[in-house]
Amino acid sequence: MIKNILVLAYICTLVINAAYASDWVDTTPHKVHYVEMDDKIKLEVVDWGGEGTPIVFLAGLALNAHTFDPFAPRFTDSYRVIGITRVGHGNSESRKENFSTARLTKDIITILDTMNIENAIFAGHSIAGGELNHLGRHFPERVKGLIYIDALQALDYMDSHVAVCPDLGYANIEMFTHKEHFYHTQRIQNSDGSYRPFADLIAIDKLLDVEKKEGRDYSGITAPAIAINHIPEQTKDFFLGFGNPSQKCFEEINKMTYLGVASFIKDKKNADVAAIQNSQHMIHMATPDKLVMIMNNWLSRMFATIS
Repeated sequence: MIKNILVLAYICTLVINAAYASDWVDTTPHKVHYVEMDDKIKLEVVDWGGEGTPIVFLAGLALNAHTFDPFAPRFTDSYRVIGITRVGHGNSESRKENFSTARLTKDIITILDTMNIENAIFAGHSIAGGELNHLGRHFPERVKGLIYIDALQALDYMDSHVAVCPDLGYANIEMFTHKEHFYHTQRIQNSDGSYRPFADLIAIDKLLDVEKKEGRDYSGITAPAIAINHIPEQTKDFFLGFGNPSQKCFEEINKMTYLGVASFIKDKKNADVAAIQNSQHMIHMATPDKLVMIMNNWLSRMFATIS
């Protein structure tokens, strides 16, 4: 299965040439520490600082918390901002089994407890939508708000999507317009202290299987939420530089996107939806200014009295 899902337009699994980033030096403003889970594995927490209500960023599949390095600091004037690298990604350790959404969410709650964070606003990209849902339904007391960043895919259509978009399974990161962002955020340390891009493909495969089996259910989530999506047919350079897909491929991408949005609106009370024109799945890289504006407007409207 792995060879067929190395790159999916809405899941962000990447084939990466590690040599490029070997001499890159990380200069972004953050601190990194590791939190041990109950099964002894350690997960990476990226802390961009700030004060006030916490915002916790959760990355898409194959990405890690550092994908938000150029983006997350833009919220530190008003919020306490951290990011969590999930199991099997980046510098976080991996486990051999149990990649359920419940397990991923337990990891998040463990980190919140360790950092004495009572509750937070969670912003999740792509596959992190599953973690947002689970947090909202099963840990409502820990959730002030949910921000879905291109994270409403109707996963029932993933297989039909891959079937008519075969080229997506064989893309190389060199084809992407924003490849430097990918190289500089997909990293794990080498023994000499340099960085190389990394994600555990076995973990990724298992996480995708879980996503398809569990699906997305937006009912029963009481916290306010907003979904911010790009518009697939306006993606001029498909998936950050991939070229124009076939009409059938576009139709399946649209189906995954718009049926996901429709489900969110139908099943989630107190739901807001926003779209960014001429963006791409990696909204926080392709159109960060517009994403910041929408998020800040929504945060100000929802949480004007919190600090």
